[in-house]
Amino acid sequence: MLLITRKRGERVLIDLASGTDPQLLAAELFTGGPLEILVATTARGHTRLAIIAPKPLAVRRAPARISSGTS
Repeated sequence: MLLITRKRGERVLIDLASGTDPQLLAAELFTGGPLEILVATTARGHTRLAIIAPKPLAVRRAPARISSGTS
């Protein structure tokens, strides 16, 4: 389980775990169970998520976007 806090506009990425065959069918990816996302808490503009994913999937925080200061 991964427990993360995200602010409005921040992302979570879900993709294949390292070493997973990209040719697997969706049914094969989920033989270990479904992808489960629980909203654990929400407060002051932050949402805490608990994410449980089958082993072939990797859940990670998206890198923060860096603003250049220009529009």
